[in-house]
Amino acid sequence: MKEELIINKSCSGFSTLEMLIAMAILIMVISAVILVSFGSQSMLIDSQTNSEALNKAQELLEEVQALARKDYKLVNPVATITDGIYQKKIDVETQPDFFTKKVTATVSWLGEHNRNLNVQLSALVTNFNNAVGGDTCDSVLRDNTGATNADVWKTPQVKNSITDFAQLAGVSGIYPITDIDAYKGKLYITTNNSSENQSTFFVFDITDPTNPVLDHGGTDKIDNDSDNNSGLNAVAVAENASGNGKIYAFVANASGVSVGQLQIIEVSVSPPQVVATYPMPGVTSTSSSQGVGNSIFYKDGFVYLGLKATGPGNGPEFHIIDMHDFLANPTNPNLIHYADSYSIGDDINAIYVKGNYAYLATSDSQELIVLNVSNPTDISTGSPVWGYDAAGGGNGKSLYLVGDTLSLGRTFPSSGPEFYILNNTDPTNIPVNNPDPPSPYPYTQSIGSSVDGLVVRAGLDTVVPSTLHNLAFFLTSSNFQLWDITNLSAITQWSPTFLNLPGSGSSSFEPVLDCEGNIFFVGSNNSEDHGYLSVIAP
Repeated sequence: MKEELIINKSCSGFSTLEMLIAMAILIMVISAVILVSFGSQSMLIDSQTNSEALNKAQELLEEVQALARKDYKLVNPVATITDGIYQKKIDVETQPDFFTKKVTATVSWLGEHNRNLNVQLSALVTNFNNAVGGDTCDSVLRDNTGATNADVWKTPQVKNSITDFAQLAGVSGIYPITDIDAYKGKLYITTNNSSENQSTFFVFDITDPTNPVLDHGGTDKIDNDSDNNSGLNAVAVAENASGNGKIYAFVANASGVSVGQLQIIEVSVSPPQVVATYPMPGVTSTSSSQGVGNSIFYKDGFVYLGLKATGPGNGPEFHIIDMHDFLANPTNPNLIHYADSYSIGDDINAIYVKGNYAYLATSDSQELIVLNVSNPTDISTGSPVWGYDAAGGGNGKSLYLVGDTLSLGRTFPSSGPEFYILNNTDPTNIPVNNPDPPSPYPYTQSIGSSVDGLVVRAGLDTVVPSTLHNLAFFLTSSNFQLWDITNLSAITQWSPTFLNLPGSGSSSFEPVLDCEGNIFFVGSNNSEDHGYLSVIAP
């Protein structure tokens, strides 16, 4: 009996120790389970937010790609916006070919324990609608470091130390500049000819944009017509899409109807060579100033040429020329095919072609005329003409399209505004969508001077990073102006003072501009018609 009790006590003592050990192990296991459970919950939350952020970044890229298909110039940075717990933004980096942009979508959020988390997706978008001969101006406003910055454009400056065109071109005499086309590191300039046998066409190397240098050691200058002294009025440059390395300048010739209003200059050789001169069929004139080439646009193998008014019964002013066969075999000028024409009855001062429509800035009572060119060989069937008659006087002078917005610059003096922003969602109903009085389009601004050149670009405000500014760059008879058109109902001056041009005052030759990358190139002429070339940057 006594022995049995002792045994029971021993067993009882062993059981108590075992229970203590078991309880300790159980507590450790339960603690580990709790930690694992909370850790798994945290990991699950991170995984869910990361997946949601990734979807939002993908949606951002898809939106940008849709904009690129509509208009490459709409692919611009998007300032940071809040979407629930997420902060979303778009950064845009233009590639060296000018026709591709790297778009990066960033979605960030604050994770558990105040961790800063984000996902990024990048994609390349291409200007496939105008990959040959298109606009090489960067739609994104940048500073001198390449960073997106609209503020630095409040104080644009002339960057080149030499602005005298004759000195830059290594020539002597009076050379009024008539047009400029900056294209892939080259600057193509047309001039009027004050006397016979002087150069009228020049090619500059702008590898260093602030220091334009006449290309190939100064040899890239030619006289387009040694028998006439009228020179050239407009230029559009494009390379051959076949990839054979040929590059052509299509120029509007001012030499007269009998000579030919269109010339083609090969600029992939040095010095450049005139390879074809083409007169517009059905055009006659009784004056040397009537019916000459005045404006030009190139797109997808077609040249769109605008003439000075031909006069009653002397033929049409708008012409389409098919270059496809010629570009495939440029040794044969006979392969240039005339497509069709349309009579305007007045000067065509600027041409812009987008989609199925050609937009013409004219000296007609309708400052803007829109033609359906979906069938280039039959304009008349597709058009009636849709014209827009702006309030008051003034001629249509400059055009710029971004998305569904069409900007129109007019000449001064005018009894109405010189700058119009038009609703272009339906090109066939521009007058209906832009009534007088405005409702709400058109939006207008009085400048007090002719808007001879016009470009619209976008950039972020570094002072208020959430603000994206749309800026309109105007070239007037005497200065370079910037206007903030972000709020269309309250257009305001962006730069505190306007940048005066080194040459101004010509009564015969209006200033011209073009843009490549982040740089503007401006040609202006003084009261003696002496040309000046200005490189303008922030």
